[in-house]
Amino acid sequence: MIKKISLIIASAILLLGHSAAFSQEDQTSADALNPYHATYKLFRKGSDLGEGFRALSKTATGYEIKSMSKISWLFLSDNRREVSSFNVEDGLLVAKDYRFVRTGTGRDREEIISFSPDAIESTYKGELNKIKPILYPYDPLMYQLALRQDLISNKHPLTYHLIRKGKETQYNFERKGLETINTPYGRIEAIKIERIRDKSSSRKTIIWVAPSLNYVVVKMTQYKDGSEQADLQLSSLTF
Repeated sequence: MIKKISLIIASAILLLGHSAAFSQEDQTSADALNPYHATYKLFRKGSDLGEGFRALSKTATGYEIKSMSKISWLFLSDNRREVSSFNVEDGLLVAKDYRFVRTGTGRDREEIISFSPDAIESTYKGELNKIKPILYPYDPLMYQLALRQDLISNKHPLTYHLIRKGKETQYNFERKGLETINTPYGRIEAIKIERIRDKSSSRKTIIWVAPSLNYVVVKMTQYKDGSEQADLQLSSLTF
């Protein structure tokens, strides 16, 4: 159970057609590469499970995204850390390195991905996988930044090719309009986005992104078989 719950913070997350009717001012002034630090609280059917943070920063050699979550439920625990480094070339995100570490109840996990023009190397569960270079691939953190960029520019479709768990995969999202939601941070008007999954999937992921807060994710809810599994909500945000 804790494995299912912690997925809401760790990936895709997550970090999703109708055109959202947000204000033109929010859209033109937004910049997904603006550094920020966001903290989140994680709930399940109203019960507090834990917390996490997501931070984007500018470095001497490019950009870095860090993510951390710490969850406890009954006698179970789950701690996760992710770091992604990348560059920006001609306005496009170019992946460099990614590392994911999971510790806690059960088996520990680690994933390391390195990107180069010649090869993509992914080590997952101790197994090295070499993947043929593809044009502008993302790691499990980077694609969420790319999603924010595409929402700002009102791009269609919202489709992302990424490397995850030693293989290539594709995430597709769909806009669902505007909603006003309540979070520990406050009452926020946000774009509602849903991940498009196979019809056979029993999972459902809905994400809310706030134009007034530079398109930061303010809420994300994961369902399985129609039942809420986890609900991630923004609690603080600094730029």
